[in-house]
Amino acid sequence: MKHKARQMHDTVYLARAQALTELSFKNPLLKERLANYKSIAWSSPAYQASRVKYYAFLANHASAVHQDGYAIYYLQKMEEELKKSKPYINSLNEPRQLLSIYGDNGNYNHEKRIAIIDSVTPFLKALPAALAKGPVNMNTCINAFTILKHGVSLYASRHNKARTNELAGAARALWFQLKRKPVDNKGKLVQCQLSLYLIEATTAKLMGEVQKQADYLNAAYGIIVSNDAAIAPLFKHPFSGTMLSRVIDYHIEKKQIDSAAYFLGLYQAGVSKPNQVKNLDGAKILRYTAKVNAAKGNYQSAYENLMKGYTINDSVIAIRAADIHNNMYAHLVSEQRNETLLAQQIKIARRNNLIFGIVVMLIISVAVFLWLLEINRQKAEMQTRQLNESTQIQIAQLESQAHEIQKRFGMELHDDVAGKLVHLVNYIESEEMLEENEQVRDKMSRISKMAREAYSATRSKSHEWYFQGSALDKTLFSERVRQIVALALPDSGYEKQIEVDDDCLEKINVQTRIQMLKIIQEAVANILKHARARNFKLFIYEDEGAVIMQLADNGHGFDPAATGSRKGLGLASIRERARELGGSVEISSSEKGTELFLQIPSS
Repeated sequence: MKHKARQMHDTVYLARAQALTELSFKNPLLKERLANYKSIAWSSPAYQASRVKYYAFLANHASAVHQDGYAIYYLQKMEEELKKSKPYINSLNEPRQLLSIYGDNGNYNHEKRIAIIDSVTPFLKALPAALAKGPVNMNTCINAFTILKHGVSLYASRHNKARTNELAGAARALWFQLKRKPVDNKGKLVQCQLSLYLIEATTAKLMGEVQKQADYLNAAYGIIVSNDAAIAPLFKHPFSGTMLSRVIDYHIEKKQIDSAAYFLGLYQAGVSKPNQVKNLDGAKILRYTAKVNAAKGNYQSAYENLMKGYTINDSVIAIRAADIHNNMYAHLVSEQRNETLLAQQIKIARRNNLIFGIVVMLIISVAVFLWLLEINRQKAEMQTRQLNESTQIQIAQLESQAHEIQKRFGMELHDDVAGKLVHLVNYIESEEMLEENEQVRDKMSRISKMAREAYSATRSKSHEWYFQGSALDKTLFSERVRQIVALALPDSGYEKQIEVDDDCLEKINVQTRIQMLKIIQEAVANILKHARARNFKLFIYEDEGAVIMQLADNGHGFDPAATGSRKGLGLASIRERARELGGSVEISSSEKGTELFLQIPSS
């Protein structure tokens, strides 16, 4: 409830759920109760360890309720999860479980058990070295000791001293490395120690070292009955049964029948519960009861107990072995495949939804991109249109101003004032030549002189006004250039540098200036439509008797030779205008920008 209410973090919930699960492996509703645990474990890659534990819980549950087919299947799923972690080390869960299913008595499934032990022996012998190099999961070590204990017992029953010593040596090497490592879970370390004591006791018995065998059994039994032992109750029970059976065997072999009967009573008191008499513990009790009765001379009772024990043992082992391949396992696989198929279908549906969303977003993005392109195109066309209009206005004003200057000077000064003065001078000089009166003639001479001076002053004034008009026209031209550029390339989007040498334009006629304006117009239009520049430079100056105009931008370059394509954008027109002006033009372009260099005569 707290977790659903977001009052408990996932990691806290997982830890508490694990602790409760380890106390209830026989609960028939365990899998249902682990549904939320599973949902959290698969919600993040960070909880991969909890996924491993989930399958471990189900395997322990299946084993506890004697559904060994389920147990093997869940152990396989657990191993698949473990393989996702790096570095991967075999957990040995499946071979340990199979050995448990096939029984630990010397008379059952020898070939299958030997095949399992031999298949993992190379790994068991290499495990100490792996532990010396880095961390190894303690459960792997526990499983290794369990398999080694099983193998030593099996090979000792076959009197194979070489293999028994080989496996015992692997157990000692593994224990040596474990003792050198810091261990958080002391209970698991005790489990490994107990297995080692049983291995050593079995090896000592095979080698005829009776006292050594007794010492190891007593040491192991002391740990089992000690209240200080950190071993978990779940794992203490099977160790207790195994230990008591070894102690009973020892006392029977030593003809200590009372001691054997005493420990048999302890064993029976620990496992004799309702509905347990037909399991493997019940079969062991019957077999050991038969041994004690035989030692006491009660052969008939011993025979009956022994037959009953073997019958139960054979039945349980046969059922457990068959369960690995029976319909229950097939049903579980089918169920798991259905769950996997459903999960895949959900995953595919989510993927399809994601793909659909991505496609929709791509379509929207392309549409927005095309829309923006169209807006930019329309904006560029509008700016180009405004540029053309502005240039034409400036050209018209320039032409109009030049026409007015010519008309004013031509008609008013030359044709009117200057013409009348010339006519007056000629008339006075003609009358002077015909005048006989000397005094009158002197006056007329003075008047003629004054008229000539007025004529000269008028001509001088007309020239002065002409050059003043030219100076005014020169200033207006530089302003027109700035107006054209400012309209097309606003200050908010461009860094501009415009420098015009006013003096160099003094001798440039109106038509030349018009052509220069049109060249500037073409260059700015190119920047608007294609260059995507952010910097623009324009310089007009005089150098060695020529007027120089330089234009440069930092936009995308193009091939200046491609005048036949749209990338030319008026280059042919610019070259033609330069030719008409009697000048030359050079255009260079690269990915860093474009530069235009125009040179025309100054007079």
